[in-house]
Amino acid sequence: MSDEQEAIMKRDQVYHDLLRTEEDFVTDLSSILDNYVRAFDDPGIPEAIRQHKNELALNLRELYNFHANVMLKGLQYYSDDPGKVGHTFIRLERDFDHHVDFYREYPRILKLIEGNQEIKDYFQVCVLLT
Repeated sequence: MSDEQEAIMKRDQVYHDLLRTEEDFVTDLSSILDNYVRAFDDPGIPEAIRQHKNELALNLRELYNFHANVMLKGLQYYSDDPGKVGHTFIRLERDFDHHVDFYREYPRILKLIEGNQEIKDYFQVCVLLT
């Protein structure tokens, strides 16, 4: 096997690992939306959750929509030519700002959860039920 063939094989393996990881991430985000965020609209939800539901949901719907409908599709588009998958990242560069928004707000939301026993208890029960 030539060095070039070996490099192509390694690149293809990295592409497939990236694709699998992205598929897993989309599945995980979907699970979070199904098991937590959608439950925020339930009439029996604690009042503290209802009052803070938009904050607690962060921008998870936007992240899910980006990864499921844009990023994953972009990666799949290059399945026949993994060497061009970098174009997906370049084309979607600004869309990764969704992650910046998430991580900017995340510490504040953790403090909200830790500082409100009703919210904290709710999430502990959710974890036990999933």
